[in-house]
Amino acid sequence: MTMLSVSYWINDWKLWQIQVLGIGFLMVLAQIVEKKAAMRGCNRNPLPAWFDRFLRVAFLSIFLGPTCWALDSLIGFPFLTVVLALYLVPYSDLCEQRGGRENLYARRWSLFNFLRRRLNLKLVKTVDLPEDRSYILGIHPHSVLPFGGMLALGDEQEGSDMKRLFPNLTYRSLAATFCFYLPIYRDLLLWGGVVDAARYSARAILDKGYSLVLVPGGATEALHTYPDHDVVYLKKRTGFIKLALQTGCSLVPVFSFNENNTYNLIGLESKSLDWFKHKFQRIFGISLPIVTNVLPQKSHVTVVVGQPIQCPKDEEPSPELVQEYLEKYILGLKQLYEDNRAKYNVPSTKPPLTVI
Repeated sequence: MTMLSVSYWINDWKLWQIQVLGIGFLMVLAQIVEKKAAMRGCNRNPLPAWFDRFLRVAFLSIFLGPTCWALDSLIGFPFLTVVLALYLVPYSDLCEQRGGRENLYARRWSLFNFLRRRLNLKLVKTVDLPEDRSYILGIHPHSVLPFGGMLALGDEQEGSDMKRLFPNLTYRSLAATFCFYLPIYRDLLLWGGVVDAARYSARAILDKGYSLVLVPGGATEALHTYPDHDVVYLKKRTGFIKLALQTGCSLVPVFSFNENNTYNLIGLESKSLDWFKHKFQRIFGISLPIVTNVLPQKSHVTVVVGQPIQCPKDEEPSPELVQEYLEKYILGLKQLYEDNRAKYNVPSTKPPLTVI
C-alpha cells in the first residue's frame, strides 16, 4: 500500500467519522423535530424560514457531503462537492410551501404510462364537477404509496382519461413535508404539481383558486394496509374538513379499488416492527412499510371519483359543524365503496369498507 493510498484511507476514515457524528446529531435533532412537529407544519404554523433552511442544509450536507468529498478525492477534482453546493440553492428554496412550481413537466411524462399499464389503471367519473368552484378531492386508501389515485388524476397527456373526464380541473397534490427533504425525489414531486401538506400551504393553494388532491388518512392509514380488506383512517381527520369549510369549497371522496394489492408487505403482525414504524411516522410524517417488491405488482386498479359535497363558507367553523361534515364525507365515501366494490374489487367478495 503506497503512502498516497494510506493518506486517502486516513482522510476517508475521518470523513466517515464526521458523517457518523453528523447522523448522531440528526438523531438528536429528530427528537426535537418530533416534539415540535416540524415535519408536519410546526403545529400548523410555518417554521421560521432560516431554521427550515438550516434543517434542510444540515440533512443534505451530513448525508451526502462526506460521500461527495470522498469520491472527489479519488478523481482529484471537487466536482460532486460543487454540484452539491449548487443544488443546495433550489433544494432549500421552500417553494413547496408557496404553491410549488408552475412548470409541471412530470404530469406529461410518458414514462408513467409504464406504471399505468402495469396497474391496468382506469379512472371512472360518477358525476360532473362544475367549473365554478374549487374542490378538495380525498383519495383513499393511502396504501404503501397512493400510485393509483395520483397517476390517474395526474395524467395531463392529450387523450388521457383525466383530460377527457375533467378537462378544466386545475389542482395541486399534497405530500408530507419530509418528502421534500429527499434530493431529486422532491424535484419529481414539484414537477408533478405536488406541494407541502402543511395546512398553511394547502390554504395558499385554495386561495389561488386551485383545487386540492390529498390523502386524508396519510401515513397513519398506510400502517393499515391489508390486501384482503380495505381500511381507511378517517374518524379523527378533521383538518381537511375544516379547510373546506373555511374556503367554501366542495369535498369529493375518491376511492382507488385494489390499491392495497400493489405491494406485498411483511411484518404486519410484529409488535416490534409496528412500534418502529409508528415512531418513524411520528418523527418524519411518512410511513415505513416493509415490502418485498420495489415496483408495484401487476394489478387492476380502478379510481372512482364520487359526488361532491358542497360546504358552506365559515372562517371559524364550530367543532359541531366540522364533525357534521366529516360524517357526511364518511357516509359519501362508504356509499361510493358499496356502489362499486362488487364491480371493481379483486376479488369481488372483499368485505365492506372499514373506517377507523
